[in-house]
Amino acid sequence: MHPAELSLREEKRALRRAMAEQRDALSADQRTGLAARAAELFWDLPEARLARTVAGFVSTRSEIDTAPLLDLLRQRGIDVVLPRVSTGLIPPRLRFHRADARSDLVFGIFGLLEPRSDAPEVAAHAIDLFMVPGLAFDRRGTRIGYGGGYYDELAAYVRAHPDATHARFVGYGFGFQLLDACPTGEWDVPLDAVVTDEGIVRCQEANG
Repeated sequence: MHPAELSLREEKRALRRAMAEQRDALSADQRTGLAARAAELFWDLPEARLARTVAGFVSTRSEIDTAPLLDLLRQRGIDVVLPRVSTGLIPPRLRFHRADARSDLVFGIFGLLEPRSDAPEVAAHAIDLFMVPGLAFDRRGTRIGYGGGYYDELAAYVRAHPDATHARFVGYGFGFQLLDACPTGEWDVPLDAVVTDEGIVRCQEANG
């Protein structure tokens, strides 16, 4: 492995560890309040209000609780779909299915809750807005995920699809997860925006 690539990998690993520790340190009351505030701000996005279909995600570990936002979107008549890891060879590896109740979820191959394989599927290129998890984000749209490259692959696939809906990819997390700069590699695909309990960042504007 090239020294620069090794250095980037180590830098990302250290940042993941530091951000996870910060998330883990939040109290239950803090989590509840911050998640409620972030949900309100996400709904302020015009593209969220105009969306027909939004891809959410099921919170795991100490991630921001997405349930308040997913419930809000459903109450507003928006079709919410959730990711399932596909074992097939045809990309993208993340597939999206309708799952409106906790009972519609099962544990997937990585031990994370995801929709059942027989739940109605919605093609990724037909989704209007994607909520994207992460350990850290910056104002340029750079994101530090968990190292699998699933959302980078998904964003590249959707943006290149001839029938795509011009979907927006929006990072969703706590305010302290938004940094001045995150380490980035050539395969990292930038987000369009980041929403936290502290505000909304338009990444195109930051890059401009």
